[in-house]
Amino acid sequence: MTVRPLPFRPPPMRDELLSSWMGRLAKANHCSVEELCGYLGLGQGRVPECASELRTANWAMLCGAVQRSPDEIVSMALPDSMHHDVQYVSRHDFQYCPGCVAKSPDLVLRHWRLAWSMTCEICGQVLAAKYPAKDVSGRLHARALRGAEVLKTAATTTDLARLRRISLTLQVMSVLKIGRLWSLTSGNKRDRLLALTAVGIGTTRPLLGAAIILRGNDLAARELSRVFPEHRQIIERIRGLSQDLGRPLPELGETGHPTGHETHGLCRPRVSESALQAARQAISELGADANRQALLTRADTIWKHSSGVKS
Repeated sequence: MTVRPLPFRPPPMRDELLSSWMGRLAKANHCSVEELCGYLGLGQGRVPECASELRTANWAMLCGAVQRSPDEIVSMALPDSMHHDVQYVSRHDFQYCPGCVAKSPDLVLRHWRLAWSMTCEICGQVLAAKYPAKDVSGRLHARALRGAEVLKTAATTTDLARLRRISLTLQVMSVLKIGRLWSLTSGNKRDRLLALTAVGIGTTRPLLGAAIILRGNDLAARELSRVFPEHRQIIERIRGLSQDLGRPLPELGETGHPTGHETHGLCRPRVSESALQAARQAISELGADANRQALLTRADTIWKHSSGVKS
């Protein structure tokens, strides 16, 4: 069968998504996307987006019509994520690059659909969310960036153990009603940044992160035990850890603002804030399994050192 090449074939842009390019091909040849898919033998009038959806393509017809190799076409498709349940690939446009879209309104780049993408790889501009948020702090954004790197590494190296931990983190967020399983690719910027932040904390310091979230929330701890009975023992450990975080350290009462002299022109932080930081560092150093008294003693030492208090 002889396949005639399309009369007009605008070349794909760097990292352009297959469906985006097919849309531009249809527009250039004055037909609908559905008509173009039928002519290319793709069936059902829908452009495949994931690599697995191209397995049934008529490659002779497709490659002959667009004058591109199979490898070139597959490289424009989204990666498959069927070997695990972490949804880091989006089937919808949840973010975009304002600069690139201003130049080419119909353009959709492949990496814009990946949960860990935060900046445009073409122009370096920060990607814009479909539903922006005005109350996002720089600290939350920085933590989300670290979570995005953790997610990218786990996905690109197919680290199944880490991907399972990420999946469990998202399930916990869903149970506690502070996120959803699909929040990694949410068009709501705040929801997505919170999910990425949870991924970072949940994979690097999972016990401490869970303890901070559960602090003073016994109802949430019971709900987690009900939903995840296989993890009931560790949930109880985290619950105990969260209770320790809420207790004052030895010799460290709530004294309000400091009364001592300023150091280098800066006032000391409030005792309650510095004590909590000391507690977190102690847990990070000794681990959640450490004896409570050992944790408190170590936190006391850290607090005194950081605050300049003599023993």
